[in-house]
Amino acid sequence: MATEEHKRLADTVKGIHALLRTECQKYGPEVAWRRHLARNDVLQEYAASMQKLAVKCWASNNADLQTRTYCRMEWIKAQCKQYFLHGGKEKYDKREKDINAKIIFSSAKSSCEEQTSHEDESRYSKIGMQDFSERRISVLDVGSCYNPLSTDDAFNVTAIDLIPTEDGVHQCDFLNVAVAKEIILSQNTREIRQLPMDFFDSVVFSLFLEYLPCPEQRYISCKKAYDVLKSGGILIIVSPDSKHVGANARLMKSWRYALSQMGFMRIKYEKLRHLHCLAFRKCVRKDVAVRWSQLQHFSEADRKYISVTKIFIPQDFQAADLSKEKRECIEYEKTDLAGTFSELPFNNETLT
Repeated sequence: MATEEHKRLADTVKGIHALLRTECQKYGPEVAWRRHLARNDVLQEYAASMQKLAVKCWASNNADLQTRTYCRMEWIKAQCKQYFLHGGKEKYDKREKDINAKIIFSSAKSSCEEQTSHEDESRYSKIGMQDFSERRISVLDVGSCYNPLSTDDAFNVTAIDLIPTEDGVHQCDFLNVAVAKEIILSQNTREIRQLPMDFFDSVVFSLFLEYLPCPEQRYISCKKAYDVLKSGGILIIVSPDSKHVGANARLMKSWRYALSQMGFMRIKYEKLRHLHCLAFRKCVRKDVAVRWSQLQHFSEADRKYISVTKIFIPQDFQAADLSKEKRECIEYEKTDLAGTFSELPFNNETLT
C-alpha cells in the first residue's frame, strides 16, 4: 500500500503534468514549454519528487518482496545486454538484410539499384564488425533524473535532464538541443548544448514521452533519438499503463506506424502489469522499416490514432476540461497512482 509520502510525491508529479497540459491547450505547445522551463522552482520540485519516488518509495515497495524484483530499469538493462552482448543485434542484422534483399528482388532491377545493393552489403558488414565485448554500450538516458544506469559497468551512460539531481547528470533540454557532428558542453561541463549525430548505441526514454504535453513534441523527440543513434542502434521506450493489454492497443500500433515511417523497426514489446516496454532498432536501410507500415490496413476506428508526425498518448483524446484538470491535481486515485507512478513486480506476459 502506498504511504502518505508516496501519495504526496505522486500528486506533485501529476499536478505538474496537468499544469503543463493545461497551458499547452491554452497557449500552444511552444509557449507552454518555454513557460515550463522558466519555472526553475517547479522543475526542481518535480526532479526531487521523481527521485524520491524512484529511490525511496518504489525501492521500499520492492524490498518487501521475497522474490527478485524486475523493475523498469532492470528491463532496460536486460534488453540492451541481450541485444548487444548476447546475439540480438546479429539476429536483427540478418533479418534486416533478408528483408532488404526481398525489397530489391521485388522491385524492377536497374544498374543504380544493383550499385545500391553492393553499398548495402558494405554498410551491413561495417555495423556487424562492432565488438561490444571490448567496450561498453554507449547509452543516452533522456530524463534520467538520478542516472540509475550508471551503476552497471556494461554501460557508458550520458545522462541528461532538465534539472539534474545528481552530479553525473547533465542539464539538457532534449526537445530543443541541437544535433550535429560532435558533443558540445558548457564551460563548466554541466550542460550539454549540442549532441553528436550517429553516436549512441542506445537511447532510453523511461517515463519520458508522457512528460511532453503534445503529440508533435513526442514525435520531435523520437526523431532526435533517431538522429543521435548509430545505424543498428536501439531506442528503448517505457511508458506507464495499468490497463489490460488490449485497452490501448491502437495507440501502441500508432507508435509503431509513426516510428516505422521514421526508420525504426520494432524488435521487442512487452505489456507488463503497469508498463508498456518497447525496443526499436534504427535500420541501416530506412526502406526496411517503412515496409511494415506500407503493409498495414487500418479501420476507420484506427485512423484517428494514425499519424506520421505525431506520437499519441491517452491524455491527448480526453476532452479539454480545465476545471477537471485542476481537480485531478489534488485528487488521489489509487488506480491512477499505481498505473502511472508505481514500480510493482512485473508479470511475465510477453507479446511477440
